Parts: sequence; C-alpha cells; structure tokens
Amino acid sequence: MSYPSPGPAPDRGSIQTSAIWLIVVGFLCGGTLPAIFGIIALVQMDTDPYSARRMNKVGWIIFWILLALGILLVLAYFLIFGLVFGMTLIPMMGDG
Repeated sequence: MSYPSPGPAPDRGSIQTSAIWLIVVGFLCGGTLPAIFGIIALVQMDTDPYSARRMNKVGWIIFWILLALGILLVLAYFLIFGLVFGMTLIPMMGDG
C-alpha cells in the first residue's frame, strides 16, 4: 500500500515568521499555551516542517479561542458590575 506524496514542503520562512509572532503575541497577551506551540513549531521546523506548520495552526487557534474567552469574560464582568451598581442606585434615586 502506498501513501500519496505530501506535496511540496511548506515554506520555511513563513513557518518561522508565524511561529515567532505566535510566541511574542502569546506571551504578551497572557496565553502561555500558544507560545509553547510556537516554540515547538520553531524546534520542529528543520526536522519536520509539516508538523511545525500544524503546531503553528493549533497555536493560533488556541490563541484566538483564549482571546475570545478573555473578551467575553471582560464583557460579562462589566455587565454584572453595571447591573449590581444599577440595582444599588435605584433605591437611592427614590429617596430624593
């Protein structure tokens, strides 16, 4: 049984650039997990470029998921804070 050829090797420069950006953005935005995937991609870049490209993709997916969850948590915090603060001000407005 023969397997189809994987095609041309991924571009080393694009893998390296993407991995470096993933490391920088991952650490700056507080997501250590995406940065770890970027580091793994850099390490595997010369030996297994297909695995390095896959690690980059997984790292970016995790980054965007963590970023979306962070934004949702901030919005939920402000929504809950606004509701609690508004509920405490309603009785004070009636006294005036």
